[in-house]
Amino acid sequence: MKQILILALLCLVSGKALSDCSFEAKKDSYKPEVAANLAEKAFKENNIYFIAVADGIGPSRPGFEIPFTSCIFKNTKWEMLWVGADSQYCASHETLRAQAKNYAQNFNKTMVQLATMQLHEMCPELRKH
Repeated sequence: MKQILILALLCLVSGKALSDCSFEAKKDSYKPEVAANLAEKAFKENNIYFIAVADGIGPSRPGFEIPFTSCIFKNTKWEMLWVGADSQYCASHETLRAQAKNYAQNFNKTMVQLATMQLHEMCPELRKH
């Protein structure tokens, strides 16, 4: 019984130590209401990238509403917003998660609209969609 308790405590402590809550410190730089403007600016500077949110087992890609093919994965840049991934250990986890997802959705929707032609040129399989 003592070993099980120690093992459970060890898992809890290591899970807390391994959860990446770095979005918490940067949250003021990621305001959803300015995300679309930042995407337009990045596109004009030929800095095409997308944003994923590490908020679960696998990262989500809010607002990225085209097929996520291997070509897209290999040939595009992605910024990751770390919101605790598969843990709930970050302070205000749900609030941070909602902010990160809203920011990413606004940014990605705008960037996809602006960069569709380049994406279709880069990845011919997208021309079917």
